[in-house]
Amino acid sequence: MENETKRKKSPAKKLKVTIKGKMVKGEKATDVFVNAIKMIGPTRISVLNKYTLDGLPLIVPKRDNRKQMNSLGKYGFVCTHLSTIGKKSLLERIGQTLNIKIKVEIEEPSEYSQL
Repeated sequence: MENETKRKKSPAKKLKVTIKGKMVKGEKATDVFVNAIKMIGPTRISVLNKYTLDGLPLIVPKRDNRKQMNSLGKYGFVCTHLSTIGKKSLLERIGQTLNIKIKVEIEEPSEYSQL
């Protein structure tokens, strides 16, 4: 155990999302993901019933303590327990299913951080 080294976490990546020509704002990938869900429309997504994470629906009316969730206000909660790559993939699939023009990119930390 004393020779065991902890693996360092990689720097956080950011999402850059454009929906119908409008940029989605947020400081972190999770913020952008939640704001994109809000912009698309949580009710439009939740009625599809095809987006689940570990057996739980993506959007639920009440917080579930088994997963990391963020509030959607009156629309309930969205599960944000995904990697940035997972968030990107899920937003692209939602856009394709709902026939919404969406562009999702991952920005590496070096692209936006200046030290």
